[in-house]
Amino acid sequence: MKSSASYIPLLALLLLLGCQPEAKWNESNVKINMSIDFVSAGYVECSFSTNKDAYYLIAIEPVKEDYNPLANQKQFMTLALDSANISYLQWRNNLLKKGEFNIAPFASHSLQYGSVQHFFTGLYPDTEYWIYAFAVNPETLKPLGNLNIIEITTADKSQVDAHFEYRVKGQWDYIYPTDNNGNILNSYPYVRKTIDSLEIDSMIKEFGEDAPILSLLLWMGDMYFEPETAEPHYGIVAMNNDGHDPQFCFMEGHTYYTGICGFDGAFSQATVYRFNWQGDSTDYYFHDTDPANILRDLIGGE
Repeated sequence: MKSSASYIPLLALLLLLGCQPEAKWNESNVKINMSIDFVSAGYVECSFSTNKDAYYLIAIEPVKEDYNPLANQKQFMTLALDSANISYLQWRNNLLKKGEFNIAPFASHSLQYGSVQHFFTGLYPDTEYWIYAFAVNPETLKPLGNLNIIEITTADKSQVDAHFEYRVKGQWDYIYPTDNNGNILNSYPYVRKTIDSLEIDSMIKEFGEDAPILSLLLWMGDMYFEPETAEPHYGIVAMNNDGHDPQFCFMEGHTYYTGICGFDGAFSQATVYRFNWQGDSTDYYFHDTDPANILRDLIGGE
């Protein structure tokens, strides 16, 4: 009984603490500084900071004709918070279904705090967007203060001349996004996919010899029509393909195709590499000198 009696107050204390914001915050006179650091066809790099400790929401959405967010600030901010909360609840629900219970609260997961550098990806070329931010009460989840908003137009094509160098060493594979001088591009978003030769054989039987590249191109294209499903990478990426979910599993003797594509306007700097995996001794290095020639390694073999 003693153990049970001491457990109830402890649980109540933990629940009470769980309702508190994770950091101190201010409710009034919060000013948010916003700057647009780089605009390309499919992504925007931005910086945000506050004059006081505060939680705040940042987001982007296409410009709506005949609608003025500044003239409808309360409605605009409330709708933005509702959308963020819906996304959070879907994320939390998926984790709960998987048996996860140590889940970050809305403020930690969906709001920003302090100085932040952020990338908005999955954008469409030559399109007008609103980028905005406003302070939020992390306890009541109500907007505070004024709406800060900047209107931008994305470029009509990618503003980055990117190349992708690729290495397969044992169970690991590595992607190096570089500029023309060989410098690593740490802020350039890209997606990748590897297809097993068995899947390739099946597609060839059904769709013909062009199936491998068509599959990769369609998958890359889907990233732009359904950007919420994309998980872009930045900088050097190393993946262990040992079969542990969600990693890919290399099988000895199989041929693979890895497609890499800039997430910066449709089919930006797309490249496909082909290799045969021969166990832990496998060591291929592909130096990308012409990303426009997507068939180079696909046709050329190992």
